[in-house]
Amino acid sequence: MQSRRSFDRLASVYRTLEYLAFGHDLERARFAHLERLRECRSILVLGEGDGRCLEQLVSAAPHARIDCLDLSPAMLARAARRLAGQTATDRVTFRQADLLAADLRPTHYDAVITFFFLDCFTATQAEFLMARIETSLRPAALWLWADFDLPARGLARLRARAWLAVLYAYFRWQTGLAARELPPVLRYFSENNFEKITAISLQWGLVRSEVWKRQSPPEHPDSSRLAS
Repeated sequence: MQSRRSFDRLASVYRTLEYLAFGHDLERARFAHLERLRECRSILVLGEGDGRCLEQLVSAAPHARIDCLDLSPAMLARAARRLAGQTATDRVTFRQADLLAADLRPTHYDAVITFFFLDCFTATQAEFLMARIETSLRPAALWLWADFDLPARGLARLRARAWLAVLYAYFRWQTGLAARELPPVLRYFSENNFEKITAISLQWGLVRSEVWKRQSPPEHPDSSRLAS
């Protein structure tokens, strides 16, 4: 999770907190589908955090130029240090930005990565941000998404509710997070010209990692007639 007020105060302990709570499962969620980006030439990474995923990404996508945007200067600094000395450094651009207001190049990226990021926004904010991200993607671009989720029923749902209440309370206290619950990210994908390619579930369904592919908007029913 990240907030608009940034994660600066948690940058040095974020990895430890993550491991104490979930072991390596959040890393598994981040790394699960990176190999699908091997042929990409331009990738947008939003809310990267401390650079663990970025370190894997530069190897998984050896030809890509990567724009890495985060609100937290401390997190960006840690990510940059993690890549220091690697030849891939010249392919990565770090940018400190408020993602709700940042300029995103239109129809530019072959893929976008949002890992444990969109959960930091309210439903309205997330929908606004996802629509802006979508305009920055090329046709058939991939969207790698990993985040917390609420299972449909049973003990898994009760467990997830308890964890989410703890997580939102903690990050609201530490960072001023505005969100109080998960935004309907999967509904946005389903309703806006994206096709699910693959998915995995961890932590009894509390954690999901998925790949979505942008589809061409449906043709107007009269478009062929107008063309003729």
